[in-house]
Amino acid sequence: MAVPSDMYFESVVQPGHEGWLLLKSLCARFTYHSEMEWAEKLARGLVSVNGAVANAATVAHKNDKVVYHVENYTEPEVPTDYDVVFEDDEFMLVAKPAGVPVHHTGRIFYNTFTSIVRRGTDCETATPMHRLDRDTGGLMLFAKYVESAARFQKNLDRILLRKFYLAVVRGRFQMAVPGCADSRYVSVGENEGGGFVDCKMPLREDPADRIRLRMHFFEDGKDCHTRLRLVKQGVLPDGSDYSVVEAELLTGRKHQIRAHLSELGFPILGDRLYSFDGRYYEKMTDKVAEARSRGELSTEDALSEEDFAVLGGRSHMLYAYKAEIQLPYWKTSRTFSCMNFPEEMAKLV
Repeated sequence: MAVPSDMYFESVVQPGHEGWLLLKSLCARFTYHSEMEWAEKLARGLVSVNGAVANAATVAHKNDKVVYHVENYTEPEVPTDYDVVFEDDEFMLVAKPAGVPVHHTGRIFYNTFTSIVRRGTDCETATPMHRLDRDTGGLMLFAKYVESAARFQKNLDRILLRKFYLAVVRGRFQMAVPGCADSRYVSVGENEGGGFVDCKMPLREDPADRIRLRMHFFEDGKDCHTRLRLVKQGVLPDGSDYSVVEAELLTGRKHQIRAHLSELGFPILGDRLYSFDGRYYEKMTDKVAEARSRGELSTEDALSEEDFAVLGGRSHMLYAYKAEIQLPYWKTSRTFSCMNFPEEMAKLV
């Protein structure tokens, strides 16, 4: 969906900024522009407060509505296709493509997946009940109305009963506890679906990690539970082994499946953050930062084709392919699935 060349961003003055110069408040909150740049935008009449054009002498008061007009607005391109797998009067189950963020990021405001769904379905209040990482595609449950979202958001497990993902990982995944795993947190079991590996490694960020957002196994981390089942094994074009693994998400922590598989020694193909010690994630972020410093948005050349070949894919191969749902007005639960895998992943799955 084409991004408008003129965008208007709204915000409200925080109580702590009562009586500040608006210029100072803008600099404190929105650091993507320097003080000189904000002063220039005020001088050009691109900022208004409560409907009136502001200037460098404007004083901010709590709860003032500030609107910032951005000219010649651009965003990095993202996929905007999606499929509605199920819909009724209150909810939608929508298949998200890999590569688009659910909520706004530092550079993407217009084409977030939430905004894409709202525009495409004419349901302006559609609200995601949970989220997927930007590079993870698959099924997402949306409430059509704010009231529905508020009623079930804190008790999502009452309606979204089970969530299943498919992941393509490096190596030959076995129905056994890997030698690298802590047996207190990893076990093997069997149920009507066959054998599985239960991973309950607690996860948290490591302040000593040079990549702060990465999750690691720590005994004092947050409780996590992923159930893993081997689907198939194969050989990549370079001769190395890969496995397709079904992962049932029994808790919903940040990067849970990616981190658990990495800790077990089976990183997901294409995962820049959890493969190769994160060096391709760092290379990408460094090049994106360089581009931004030049006023450029494109990240297409942040990694080379050779980098993608080593990683095994242009995005990580993790897809939320199946969900069991029990809406309050249904007598029994229903299971939905979607196989719209990214092309690279589809070839292996």
